[in-house]
Amino acid sequence: MNFYESLTLLVSCLAIIISTVSLVRTRKISEEQLKLERVTAELSAYQIKEIEEQNSLKDKPVINVRLNRMGDNSELVIANTGQGFAYDIDVELVNCSENPLYDAQYKLPCPELRPRSTVKLGASFYMASPMQYEVRVTWRDALGLQSDTFWVSR
Repeated sequence: MNFYESLTLLVSCLAIIISTVSLVRTRKISEEQLKLERVTAELSAYQIKEIEEQNSLKDKPVINVRLNRMGDNSELVIANTGQGFAYDIDVELVNCSENPLYDAQYKLPCPELRPRSTVKLGASFYMASPMQYEVRVTWRDALGLQSDTFWVSR
């Protein structure tokens, strides 16, 4: 074996070693890439779920009830803080022998409550009135008839 053949053999052995090391490193990197792809797929699925939930909330009203008091006047405020419309809103005071809402019969049922709008019902209290009231609100939306119960304090 002459010098050139030995040199060629040495270079080919060196190439085999380099390609083996490269193969081992590439395998580790490809495993990491597969893990990252799985994580990316899970994140994408979570983001799609979030977007779908946000889209479903766009059509849903969020009804809140509070009792405002300004001087001698009080009012029960029904607010729609959601992004959807609420229809046929009605209010009922649960376990209340004397109804303090004096103009409810004229304003309820409210035919439509738009997003970020309110309905105010006048209320009058006297010294022996309860401090808390249980208020049940019913309304219709895209999903059908809905109901929620709130506790308000004067």
